[in-house]
Amino acid sequence: MNVRVSALTFEYQGHRLEPLWVIQDRFSSPPLLALLFTTHLARHGTVFEVSELVDESSRRRIRSMREREVSDSTIRSYVYCLAKFLSFLDYQSIQNQGSGMHSSASCTERFINQYINKVLANTLNSVHSLNTHRSALVSYFNWLTYLEISPPMDLRIDRKTRQMMSYKDKKQNYIQYVSKSCRVDLLIACKTLSEKLMMRMGFEVGLRTSELMGLRVSDGNNVTKLFDKLDEEEIRHVQHFPYWLQGRFTKGGRSRWIYFSRALLNDMRRYYKTERLWLTKQTASQDDSFFLRTDHRYIGTGIGNKHGSNVFRIRARDAGLSPLLSYHDLRHTFATELFHSELSASNGRETRSESAALIVVAQRLGHAIGKNGYASPVTTKYIRMRLEMLQVECD
Repeated sequence: MNVRVSALTFEYQGHRLEPLWVIQDRFSSPPLLALLFTTHLARHGTVFEVSELVDESSRRRIRSMREREVSDSTIRSYVYCLAKFLSFLDYQSIQNQGSGMHSSASCTERFINQYINKVLANTLNSVHSLNTHRSALVSYFNWLTYLEISPPMDLRIDRKTRQMMSYKDKKQNYIQYVSKSCRVDLLIACKTLSEKLMMRMGFEVGLRTSELMGLRVSDGNNVTKLFDKLDEEEIRHVQHFPYWLQGRFTKGGRSRWIYFSRALLNDMRRYYKTERLWLTKQTASQDDSFFLRTDHRYIGTGIGNKHGSNVFRIRARDAGLSPLLSYHDLRHTFATELFHSELSASNGRETRSESAALIVVAQRLGHAIGKNGYASPVTTKYIRMRLEMLQVECD
């Protein structure tokens, strides 16, 4: 790729853009439209989607634009995908076959679809990667359409391209659900109580690996205040205890309630009074992270945002689990089991609709609820169907 992507910090009229992604050509000159697009992403964190409504009176389809929030990681992916496209435009101009990356607004729908289905399809190895590149280009050209710079475009991956990519995909398909027996093996492989707790936070609470950092022992949001509730006689019947996970530790910055079971909270208290207490005494640590590191170099300091994933990778290997599984699959497992438990009672009778069950899952995962009152489509991606779940449990 003959372009350069830089992450800068920029402040203008009281607005701090961090990071501001800047794409530059081989002469270190940023394409203006791409720069304005990445500035929009840094300032607002949204992309534009096209929705179609049918006018009942005229039976015509009406297209409209709406904004959708995207995460920092998605923005980064989109920027690099766009940079790859602009690099291709630059290459075309060198070959005297195009006007270059500074004239991306002049690209036609046919040209971009050929880039997706011919150029990218021959260089990428998975449908997922191709979908990401398409989504990035859709978001860029939808933004140009919103500004009335480019006409509306239908950017798509052809059926034949999908078939071809499915043959190329080197990543083995697997179900993102960790069976109960595998979870037991995983916990047995863990060396410390803190490692076991971090794994349980994934499949019992639905936390991301980065959200493990959100459990704090500071005065403002002290998780240890819940420990005293375990011994209160009047709430002996309570089996789940809420904790306010602050937005600065979550994806998208949305604070939410998470819930610890009585059994999990008991083990958290045991860790706090044993392993963690020993670490603080040995290191005089005053770190307010609930989970502290035990490795020699950083002993007594709070864990980082990838700590849970690192522990999972090592202990999953020790337990003989599939190398395709990740810590995030524990979150998928939590979502799947919560969905099915919300959907039906222990006797198998349905207790609520699927949409109502999905709203509960979305709230517990920290996903946004749409303006229509329904869970967002991303929530459904976390749910494995009952047959898939049973297939994994029976393997």
